[in-house]
This record gives sequence, structure tokens and C-alpha cells, in this order.
Amino acid sequence: MFILFASISITTYGQKLAVTPNGLKNAEDNEKNFIVLNLPEMTAQQLYEKTIKYINKNYKNPEEVIKGKTVNEYLKFETYNPSILFIKNGGIKQFFSAKYTTELNFKEGKIKYEIIELNMNHTQNNMILYFTGGGLDWAIYNKKGDLKREQAKIDIETYFNAQITDYLNFLNGKTEEANW
Repeated sequence: MFILFASISITTYGQKLAVTPNGLKNAEDNEKNFIVLNLPEMTAQQLYEKTIKYINKNYKNPEEVIKGKTVNEYLKFETYNPSILFIKNGGIKQFFSAKYTTELNFKEGKIKYEIIELNMNHTQNNMILYFTGGGLDWAIYNKKGDLKREQAKIDIETYFNAQITDYLNFLNGKTEEANW
């Protein structure tokens, strides 16, 4: 029994996103813009319905964040984070917000999870944080692909992978609210 549970945990929680010069990619396969969440004990319908409940619970106006759906197959929703990270510049913290779109495709026991659009803006002057850039751009990597802002990379990966873990915990009923 323990071996079966361990293998389910590994397949469910093993997928992560990584920040690359070309954007968010599958940490295990940088050619892919998505990860696959394996939940073999659930049907596509169950995964879709639980995802709708997750959005209803976690978003102030759930009907406004959902940007597209096909019942039991597909869901696209938008998220705004007013302070996804900060970058120190001359000893001053420069805060960045993020607006991103998540696209989910459901199959029996699987969810294809992809961030299809991500915009990170400075909260005060609306400058954009790019994955790759040069010159006066705010960028995580320079044009040669060398990492310029390691902490920004870590913060973005930590944020998105925590979102995935939170979502998976909800799907699996492993939230504090489930134990009341």
C-alpha cells in the first residue's frame, strides 16, 4: 500500500515549471511549455468539476476570471498577483505584478497544465520584466542567455510551483478546510 501511495505522489507532484530564457517551461523537458499532472484515480469530469470548485473558492469573482471552457475538457482562466516578486535595484526594492492565463486540458486521470500568457510589470512605472532582454530592459536573462537575476528566477519558479501544489492538494482533498 505504501509503495502505491508513494508512486502516486511522485507522478502527481513530480512535474514543475522552470524559468528559462524562452519563458516558463517544463523543468524536465525544456521543449515543452506545459506539464502533465497525473491523477489516475479521477475521471476527466471529476477533474473539471473540482477545478471549477477550486476557482470558485480561490477567486473573488470566479465568473470574471474564466476566459474559456468546454465542460469536462478544457478551462482557461486569468490570475492577477499584485506583487509576484521584487528586484533590488540600487538598494531599493522594485516590485512587480503579474497577470497570467492558465490553460487546462482534461483527460481521464490527467491534466495538461500550461501558462499560456504571462505579463510581469513594475507596480509603479509599468516597466515590463522580460525573460530575455538587453540594454535598459528589466530581464531575467541577457540576450546571450546568461542568467542576470537569479533571485527573480527563483521567486517566479517558487510562486508557480506553489500554485501547482496548492491546486493538486485541493484536487486530492488535502486542504485544511477538508478536515473540519
